[in-house]
Amino acid sequence: MTGNAATNPPALPPPKYLRVRGFLYRLIGRVHPSKRHRLWAWAHAGLRFHGRMVYTEGLSRGGLFHRKRGDFAGAHADCSQYAATMAEWAGVAGTTDTDWTGTLAKKGAPVQEADVKPGHYVFFGAPPYVHMGVMGRKRHVIGFGTQTGPDRNTLAALVAYFAGIGHPGHAFRDITR
Repeated sequence: MTGNAATNPPALPPPKYLRVRGFLYRLIGRVHPSKRHRLWAWAHAGLRFHGRMVYTEGLSRGGLFHRKRGDFAGAHADCSQYAATMAEWAGVAGTTDTDWTGTLAKKGAPVQEADVKPGHYVFFGAPPYVHMGVMGRKRHVIGFGTQTGPDRNTLAALVAYFAGIGHPGHAFRDITR
């Protein structure tokens, strides 16, 4: 936890097709040979539970981490524990239920913006950062920063939002290396 209450800007609920295709993301999360793709698929599968999880920065924020893979409904987490859990479910070693944005940023290898791919982490603000998410396709970020999350926003919208509330800057990391 960063001690900062900065969260995602409001986002639209995920598209209805996710209800139908959600099982595909869970399948990809289990069988894809790339850990980065599995991490992205699990994060994307979580969008189906938009508004049905509990956002908290309290002691129970590691609740999702200890659940069975794919068991999102009613789970407690914050942005960093959502991302750490997706990495754990994808088979990435070294993430824990005590990780927060600062520790996850240190565990990941820096990635240049031109080389960013789905499954990389993005961190907002200045180190140790105030928020993070998982990069998706088409420059979207999947994150869990509000009670209505998890949700998906464009990278540009999130960068502008955090700059507008006094937290400019962003960085990318690959935790799967």
